[in-house]
Amino acid sequence: MAVYTTLPPEAFTQVADVYGLGAVRSITPIPQGSINTNHRLETDAGRVFVRHTTVRSSEDLRFEASLLEHLSRAHFPAPVLLVPPGPAPFLEMHGGRISVFKWLAGEEFTRGRLTPDILERLGAELGKLHQVTQSFGGTRANPYGPGVVKGWLNSLSQRPEPELVAVAAELEGFLARAEGERQGLEPRGVVHADLFLDNVKWLGDRVGAFFDFEMACVEAYTLDVAITLNAWCFEGTYQPELCQALLRGYQDSRPLSDVEKRALYGHALYGAVRFTTSRIRDYHLSPLGADKLAPKDFRTYLSRARALNGMGPVGLRALVGV
Repeated sequence: MAVYTTLPPEAFTQVADVYGLGAVRSITPIPQGSINTNHRLETDAGRVFVRHTTVRSSEDLRFEASLLEHLSRAHFPAPVLLVPPGPAPFLEMHGGRISVFKWLAGEEFTRGRLTPDILERLGAELGKLHQVTQSFGGTRANPYGPGVVKGWLNSLSQRPEPELVAVAAELEGFLARAEGERQGLEPRGVVHADLFLDNVKWLGDRVGAFFDFEMACVEAYTLDVAITLNAWCFEGTYQPELCQALLRGYQDSRPLSDVEKRALYGHALYGAVRFTTSRIRDYHLSPLGADKLAPKDFRTYLSRARALNGMGPVGLRALVGV
């Protein structure tokens, strides 16, 4: 959701024409994120979200479109994808693919607004998502699995910066420990895999929508719980009340099995390593300025990985109350 590709004004006029949105009134770049070029587009027909990607395949986008349609039929709060005329749910334009979504109502919460009640509602909605996706027939492998992360770390270990070389070595050790904690035989299905604070809209104190399903894939459901735990329940250290509220809400919708409870630690540690590494690649080493890419410090996720490594599996289960 950064600004990687500079699109000319006539590209947005073409989008509006194809989608029947009328005249374009304003175009606003959105610098958050790490993969795509996104804009807010004001038109005669209202406000829409326009995403341009040069890295996601047509198969990825068809998977996403099918998933969003499935969620809509199940009345799960998710983005509405506008589909252009023709066989594809996207447009081929300017060296990439454009997807257009209805603008989502609501607000994104800052960390200071998080309370146990908010985390309990979030957890319950995540559990509902996993219940709904059990009946979805689409499939997509995790594009950022352990093998990919190992490759990233190998590349970082060869960088000229001593700090990054040292961090890569530390993360390789954490990743090996996470892999050693894999339980196997966990329930799997489509997960969001990126449920950060800026991927949830709130209407008052209830969830208005989960969005940004770009990383959605078929994985262990517990991985999604762990990624969400890391994203929402850490502020310098893990916050026990928020952690327990998230898990309490989740299990109200979808109780965790014993094997999933045992697997949570490995997924949490892997998730912390994965996002530390991707933040180094996508933000720390990015040549883009802050006007085109909102920065994110990899050290905040390195702190999570170190905290998890220190507490171990027993400590995490005590922390979250499972």
